[in-house]
Amino acid sequence: MDLSPTMRLLCALLLVLPAAAEDDPAPAVDLGKVFRDSKEFKATCEKYRITFAEGVVTAEGEIIYRGGGPCEYLVGVWPTKPHETVVLLDDGPTKPGTERSRNYIEGLATNLNNAFLAAGFQPGTALDWDQETGEIKPPKGETVHIYAEWKDAEGKAHRARMSDWLWNYRRRAVMQPGKFVYTSSVVFEDDEQKKWLGAEMDGLVVSILSTRSSILDHTEEGGLENGAYEAVAPRIPPLRTRVTVVFSRKEKTPIESYPELKIVEPGEEEGEPFLEPEEKK
Repeated sequence: MDLSPTMRLLCALLLVLPAAAEDDPAPAVDLGKVFRDSKEFKATCEKYRITFAEGVVTAEGEIIYRGGGPCEYLVGVWPTKPHETVVLLDDGPTKPGTERSRNYIEGLATNLNNAFLAAGFQPGTALDWDQETGEIKPPKGETVHIYAEWKDAEGKAHRARMSDWLWNYRRRAVMQPGKFVYTSSVVFEDDEQKKWLGAEMDGLVVSILSTRSSILDHTEEGGLENGAYEAVAPRIPPLRTRVTVVFSRKEKTPIESYPELKIVEPGEEEGEPFLEPEEKK
């Protein structure tokens, strides 16, 4: 069954819209199978350099940020906040001196979300809150381990757990493994009353500062606090390094090992630490 771009989007929206009532006799549609069987969807994945298999999705991009300030988004599609996003996904490297219009990535975020469905992931629920009580409802979903794979200037292959690239000032430690979850993105309505996947509109794939429009979020303390996380610059490959981002249900090995980090306390000699003194948390 081939899907038009409109149908691909509608199928994604069906997954994130409220569930039907229990007494609804309509049979459930296995959208994952629909996408797996679609030649058009597979061709679109190839265009965007996205791959999927049971429990695994990959996408390609490059390093655009290595730290020096807050890190609010680990992975994005459109550089709405490039100063706070580590990896920007794309459809391949650009030629030196050229720039792209936003058109080149239209549909990439929606297609990536659909690839998660094709890989068998089940959408969770995005960050929410009760407007009457103010109660925060944290993001929930299936655990997804996120890795970056790349080759250095000498051609040596590397794989890193991307949570190891994030320092949590709340916990005074790097992010714990296994905290990313697949929520899928919420749906927004534009001025013309058309419905769009939030990730498509905002270009957000993996949030560190929790947001309803990203495809993946996390459950660690600090997700609601702006500035709670900083990118660990010495652990991140050089800017413009091409990377493959791997989203996996299962943990992968081997991965990069790093020296222990610490915060430089006032009065201590500067050594190898990357972080600011403690009083500047």
